[in-house]
Amino acid sequence: MPSPAALKYNLVAQKARVLRDTATDIRLRPILNSHTQIYYHSALAMFVAGWETYIEELVRNFFDVTANPLDPQFYAVHSLAKNAAERSLKQFNTPNADNSRNLLVQYTGYDPLNDWVWSKRNINALATRQMLNDILQVRHSFAHGFPIPANSWTQTPTGKIRLTAKAIKDVDALFKYLVGVTDAGMKQHIQTIYNIVVSW
Repeated sequence: MPSPAALKYNLVAQKARVLRDTATDIRLRPILNSHTQIYYHSALAMFVAGWETYIEELVRNFFDVTANPLDPQFYAVHSLAKNAAERSLKQFNTPNADNSRNLLVQYTGYDPLNDWVWSKRNINALATRQMLNDILQVRHSFAHGFPIPANSWTQTPTGKIRLTAKAIKDVDALFKYLVGVTDAGMKQHIQTIYNIVVSW
């Protein structure tokens, strides 16, 4: 079962998929390429927002399941750590690979790095992190009015730099993968370190 954080991510991702699907809906033809790009940019921004929400909520989920009010000394330290995490979560607004990983390591002790090996696509952890960072860079560029960076996935077969339905499907697949393995890794971390069986 997914964590509450993953369930929130899934709700946001569903909305992003509606945007992607609308851009390719043949009932809306003809649709200008510039209009299609608006849907794709919105979908990509929504996937990134979902990922940011996921990381923030996963930290909160961690504190929720590891709280032990029956142990006053542990609970006092736990409460201080939770308050410090909440302050950091309010400032967390660039969920790239390093920031996401650092937030998880610093406040939960869970390092997702080894779990971010996308073996199904034959992509190691470094390449997975680079893909995540590239997505954040693309989101940053159009959010601030800059041209989209030229990456392999932001170029059409004819060499034009723009988002495509395939690019958004790949973004979707990456975030779906990252949420799934990070969820499983956090669950294992909580069970191993805290000897708590997590219901999600």
